[in-house]
Amino acid sequence: MKIAITMPQMGQSVAEGVIVKWRKAVGDEVAADEIVVDVESDKISFEIESPAAGRLSSCLKREGEVAAVGDLIGEIDDGGPEEHASAASKDQVPSVGARPHAGGDQPQVLVQAESTGSGMPRRTELPEITREWLSPYLMRMALMNDVSMDELQTITGTGKGGRLTKADLMHYLSRRPVAASSLPGAMGKPEPSPGEVAQLGEIIPMTAIRKTIADHMIQSIRTSAHVTMVHAVDMTSVVALRERMKQAFADQYGVKMTYTTVLTFVTARVLRSFPNINASVFGSNIVLRNEVNVGCAVALPDESLVVPVLHGADTMSFPEVAQGLDRLFKVARDKALTRADVEGGTFTISNFGAFGSLIGTPIINQPQVAILGMGSIFKAPVVIDNQICIRDQIYLSFTFDHRVIDGAMGGRFLNAIQRATEALDEGDLDLRGL
Repeated sequence: MKIAITMPQMGQSVAEGVIVKWRKAVGDEVAADEIVVDVESDKISFEIESPAAGRLSSCLKREGEVAAVGDLIGEIDDGGPEEHASAASKDQVPSVGARPHAGGDQPQVLVQAESTGSGMPRRTELPEITREWLSPYLMRMALMNDVSMDELQTITGTGKGGRLTKADLMHYLSRRPVAASSLPGAMGKPEPSPGEVAQLGEIIPMTAIRKTIADHMIQSIRTSAHVTMVHAVDMTSVVALRERMKQAFADQYGVKMTYTTVLTFVTARVLRSFPNINASVFGSNIVLRNEVNVGCAVALPDESLVVPVLHGADTMSFPEVAQGLDRLFKVARDKALTRADVEGGTFTISNFGAFGSLIGTPIINQPQVAILGMGSIFKAPVVIDNQICIRDQIYLSFTFDHRVIDGAMGGRFLNAIQRATEALDEGDLDLRGL
């Protein structure tokens, strides 16, 4: 049986990759999980393993060619018999000219209405959630066909680690009953023509990266019940501490002492006491993650976004967090992130304050259940003991999935970060003696 090798999703804004080198030739025997091809995107370099043991039967993308996320790049023949259902479905695929919207540049989705259910067994095991299990291509296909996240969970994935593949979703759609059109949808205003759009202003097509980010954000909004809380944190002592220690810190450890490092250090430790926030959702299950791996969103010069991950952040000292983030940010901007650098995140921090924003409402990075947003530090009048004082302030925006986290837990989490941040001293940050 032929088993597909597809281009995986590596980071929420990685839309495509270049085939750098095939490590195996057609006809070579390969073991399950053995590396078969090296791939490089504009942000990271990574390796793709064989999804099964067998023989490499085809290399559909040559070295130097570009493949989009979800594209079939090769096949493994595991020596088993071809599935009868697959052969039958191939015989039923109409010619290109007979397909709906033939000649369009979008993927063709064929739907066959049946009176029965999907016929697909419900997944009985959790997938490998340390990696994103839905590619942007599949999310776009699901959105186009109004397939909910709960419905996606019922489809059996045949990819590595139980991942859903294009073939799995196509097979499901071919057996899925067609929902009746809604009245508002049937009576809605038609899409404007290209000429009407051109009259509005200059037309700039979305890049593949922007489409990927859009798919990821839309799917997150449709999946999680987003709620955002905002706390004002007094950063006066932290600002003074940084001013006293930043030069000695840079001389000792070779990196800058930043406010992002401070909040990452504090948040990673607070997450230990809030396992439901350091979690993921799969169907009706909440998975409490074993590790605290904090991702920090980085905006790149090409206006794309990548989220490198600091693994085991709760076990690191403050200097180790600073050095780890400094390395990740540098390789992200140099577009040299590896696969390990972007996988396995359990919580995300977004520092939109670097651009002067005071408050934001960040969108959850699936399949996580929460994200912390950092605003810009600013001076403001604050009443302390009935006296007006000028203090350094920051707004922290905590967006969480209300399916998993209620308001009380969200409030306690933000309070814990606020108390820990406002009480920081040299001893907490391992800076005594500098």
